[in-house]
Amino acid sequence: MGTCNGMDLLLIRHGITEWNLQKRYLGHTDIGLAEGELSKLDPLKLALRNQSYHAVFTSDLKRCKETAHYLGIGTHLKEDARLREMNFGEWEGKTYGELKSKPEYQRWLRDWEQHATPNGESWSEFTSRLDSFLEDLIQCGEIAKINTNQPIVVITHGGVVRYFLWKFKAVHSFWDLPIKPGQAFRLSVSREGEGWLCNSLLAVPMQEKEK
Repeated sequence: MGTCNGMDLLLIRHGITEWNLQKRYLGHTDIGLAEGELSKLDPLKLALRNQSYHAVFTSDLKRCKETAHYLGIGTHLKEDARLREMNFGEWEGKTYGELKSKPEYQRWLRDWEQHATPNGESWSEFTSRLDSFLEDLIQCGEIAKINTNQPIVVITHGGVVRYFLWKFKAVHSFWDLPIKPGQAFRLSVSREGEGWLCNSLLAVPMQEKEK
């Protein structure tokens, strides 16, 4: 076993689902992409054309695997259930409007790091499995030999992308960046003592500045 001191990651949030369009909580419920919205992935697909990757990891849920195949990087996927979104339990498929009158929902909104959703997943459970994935990635002997011109691709969910960006200190807080469906970020990270530090962060495809 080896460890790595630096790596490039390409973090991709899956494309749009019907529940995303309806603003419903979507965690472990296994639904696919909205067919009418697939073209929204085309700019990213074009940006990734003819690129090579060290490895491609994906959440085991349909919407992530379908995103990988549409982008043309679905060959030799390494599925990992640890890359799933947070499990929202009884609130899966519900909207803010349907939940806002519930005291337990308001309590969760105020302090989501301390309160779990009913029959769902707590913040500590969510982050522990993501940390476990990262630790395995870092400790893997194969990953220790990374060519930094070939990033590790991780196709996952909005909350997971947010957590990884925060974990690697690419952002100051969990909510710093909006993570839209089909959005991707490439970040270069290096080991700093016992932790990790982001050296660079780029949106993919690069977004043009507004005039």
